[in-house]
Amino acid sequence: MASASSNEFHLIVPDKAQSAEIKLGSDFTIPCHLSPGISAVDMEIRWFKETDCVCLYKNKGVIEGRSYEGRTGLSTEELNRGNVSLNFRESRESDIGVYLCQVISEDRTEEITVGVEAREESVKSVNQPSKIQGRQVHLTLHASNRTWGENQRMKIEESALVTELEVNYMKVIHQTISKVFKKQGKKLEQTELQLKASKTDMERVLQQLETIREIFGVENKKSLDKKESQMQQIENQLLQITKYTEEKQSQLKEKDTQLENMSKQMSQKEKLLENTIKEMETSKQQLETLRQEQMRQEEMLEKKEQLRISEMNEKSKCLEEIKSLLEERDRKIKDLEKEKERLDEELQDKDRRFKDINAKLMQTVKEVEEKQNKLQGKHTQLEHIHKMMSEKMRRPENKAKELEDSKCPPE
Repeated sequence: MASASSNEFHLIVPDKAQSAEIKLGSDFTIPCHLSPGISAVDMEIRWFKETDCVCLYKNKGVIEGRSYEGRTGLSTEELNRGNVSLNFRESRESDIGVYLCQVISEDRTEEITVGVEAREESVKSVNQPSKIQGRQVHLTLHASNRTWGENQRMKIEESALVTELEVNYMKVIHQTISKVFKKQGKKLEQTELQLKASKTDMERVLQQLETIREIFGVENKKSLDKKESQMQQIENQLLQITKYTEEKQSQLKEKDTQLENMSKQMSQKEKLLENTIKEMETSKQQLETLRQEQMRQEEMLEKKEQLRISEMNEKSKCLEEIKSLLEERDRKIKDLEKEKERLDEELQDKDRRFKDINAKLMQTVKEVEEKQNKLQGKHTQLEHIHKMMSEKMRRPENKAKELEDSKCPPE
């Protein structure tokens, strides 16, 4: 089919199938197609009349609604061409109304509403004005613009769920019954085979008796007694076979009784199912009451929401004023940031100048230190020269003293 994705489609009512003229009691079709015409075999298809489930297609199986059983269906051969039309058998007046078709593929749901209208032409008897003798209905199909409320959609989902549950429950019951009857049927077949075998044994024994009777005419008394004992044994065997047959018949009667009990149990289960459906209807009524209460609460919530919205509007006005103040503050902050940037540039310029002056100062200090080192060396040399000069000056004094000492007479 088409190469388009199964999630890319919508529903249409073909133009050529917009109207059809039928008589009540004949078959008709509510047309609906996928566009593009991709396969709908693996999709879920649901048809509703108002909120009542008419037909379900799920897991490649068709389920008819309880009120439409045996009258509706889909053409499964046409599903691979995107034809999801709803077929009706034996149309009725109750079939006129508004129908909703839903097609579900993975996480996508498409739906279309189709209106079924009728224009009647009837011929009534003069003597029996309430009885319709001849009737013809002009059936018109068209895509409707009707919208479905939340409560109606909840009823639609409940109707689909109940229909699916009822069918699944009945399937389980029928499967259980069929298993039981198959099991009992196998046991009955085994019993019949045993009875046939017993009948064959009886026929064989009767043949032996007939043979014995023929032998009695030619044998002597001694052999006759022996044959009588053999016949007694055979009669005993016949009694045992008869007893076995009676036991099997009593077992068959017990099986029949069990089957009757099973049938009673199944009827009880059907009654239980009816009671369950009634309980579900009661639950629906309770749900309707809860929905009304929910609607009332939703109205209250809507009023509260309106109050909250008005409060939010007031707060929004306050926020707008605050926003304008913040914008003014942001402008001032931007001006301050520009001023800060200008000051930063001046500081950077001064810092560069300071670094240049500091570098020159360091160079001057270095030169001064070098000169101080040179001066320190020269000072050390001068001290050494001064010391040498002092020593040279002390030497003549010492010599004069020595001369004076040499001139003085000894005591």
